[in-house]
Amino acid sequence: MAALLQGSSGRDRAGSQSRGPICGDARHMWNGGHGYSGHQGSGVASSMGAEIKMHFWNNATTLRAADLIAYALRLLAAAVHVLLMAATAAGAGTVFTQQTTEAGTHAPAIEYDVYVPDDQCAQGTRLPVVYFLHGFGASGAEWQSFGDLPATLDQLISNGTIAPMIAVMPSAGKSWYVDSARFGGPGDYESAIVLGLVKEIDSRFPTLAHANGRSVVGVSMGGYGALRLAFKHPDLFGSVVALSPGLFKPGGASWRHGPGGARYATRERWYEKTFGEPFNMGRYLVESPFAYAPLAAMSEDMPDVLLAVGDDDYFGAYDGTLEMFLDLRLLGLKPELRVRDGGHDWSFWRAILPETMQFIDRHWIEDIGQGPAR
Repeated sequence: MAALLQGSSGRDRAGSQSRGPICGDARHMWNGGHGYSGHQGSGVASSMGAEIKMHFWNNATTLRAADLIAYALRLLAAAVHVLLMAATAAGAGTVFTQQTTEAGTHAPAIEYDVYVPDDQCAQGTRLPVVYFLHGFGASGAEWQSFGDLPATLDQLISNGTIAPMIAVMPSAGKSWYVDSARFGGPGDYESAIVLGLVKEIDSRFPTLAHANGRSVVGVSMGGYGALRLAFKHPDLFGSVVALSPGLFKPGGASWRHGPGGARYATRERWYEKTFGEPFNMGRYLVESPFAYAPLAAMSEDMPDVLLAVGDDDYFGAYDGTLEMFLDLRLLGLKPELRVRDGGHDWSFWRAILPETMQFIDRHWIEDIGQGPAR
């Protein structure tokens, strides 16, 4: 299981976040402050042995069989503890939580968590980065609490299924990952990510700082955001995965589920000034991933695309997902599609996450050549 460092790494002693690289801090805290390297566990075993030796020395004449059994059990427990700590540490990454970008003129601050694989800072290896976008009204933390993302990455990396990678989990509320501050909406989250967060991650971590070294993944609202960001900014992201994306195409089967259909009466709640106040249908349509897909298809940097959805999706995401797949095919592209048994929930997204990461890993191998260091 990945170590969870809440707001400490990357921050100075007063608690305000430093702007410098934090890989050095990660290495220091990993081996020194939390005992995950196994050093503290060895110390426990050593001190237990010393305690028993002292007991034998001072109480040799009064030692009973029950004492021997009790101390043997304590030694065994200590040994098991050390072994478990070593097993936990092997291949386990570090998660830095509650990080915040520095606000700029065109890039407002955004909070994020970031996973760094085991020992990569010490090795100095430059790593690809995946940005994981959460669903409506949630935060980046749901990738850890519901998605088991750090543990999944630990396992896939340690067994060689995928190359080591950095995972960034920003928090964007109900923003749909668009800029909406001018409407009084949640904020300019598109700018916060593409102008602020990407730059900060590349400056603070040993990344492959180019499109072929970056991917973006999203669930539900995050799937919408992932496709939109990747299609609008193909110079930043080389691949994109949308899991059960909240896509609604005018004139398509999906439209009956969207703001022009079943959610017409509640669209102010679902979109909360992200597309104007009141809700502006024209703006919603021109900002849709369906609108940006043809523009991206004309780019030499069109990202690789994987779409996945459950056939029991209560949100109706299967219609929009299939329509996006067909639209991309009509544009001459070769997106990949997965339709599996499942709903619009973390049971489905957790189950398909390993396959998602393997798709991204294949992209790195194909586009970077031999792929990141393994």
